[in-house]
Amino acid sequence: PRYAAYRATNKSRLMGDASGSDKHYSFRLEGSNNSEVHLFECAIDALSYATLLNMYGHNWQSYNLVSLAGVYQPKEKIEESKVPIALAKYLKENPNIDTVMLHLDNDYVGRMATKALKIILPKHIKVIDSPPTLGKDVNDFLRIKKGLIKPFKYNWRNDKNAKKSLCPAR
Repeated sequence: PRYAAYRATNKSRLMGDASGSDKHYSFRLEGSNNSEVHLFECAIDALSYATLLNMYGHNWQSYNLVSLAGVYQPKEKIEESKVPIALAKYLKENPNIDTVMLHLDNDYVGRMATKALKIILPKHIKVIDSPPTLGKDVNDFLRIKKGLIKPFKYNWRNDKNAKKSLCPAR
């Protein structure tokens, strides 16, 4: 193993990367589509998306699903930001990718990372912002669709802790 993450299974916010993990090798499910990749902040969102695809009758195994293993705060000058290493490695290994579908969170960090990626990814790559329409993230969206939690819209602008939740640059 080259990458591992841990996360609490209760209401705790305990999460992180196992010591010695290399984000170049973050969680991914590789499919048969060689022109498009779907990008997520974490493995649970990628797995949730695969579950949603299956629920709606799509062959989830044909989709490329890649976790960034967390997102980062872009530089003050967004155009100076770097492509996350998990995505950079994936694009290098898969030069035929011409579309990146962003399924990042509806919080401040996710929205800023989306803004940065739309600017810094090579111009030959089409970048499509496709955040969940309900909930904070794709996992929330799945739980809403399964009836496990009540539907809600998440708006990071209303989040009093938005600025506090920024992740350090990675």
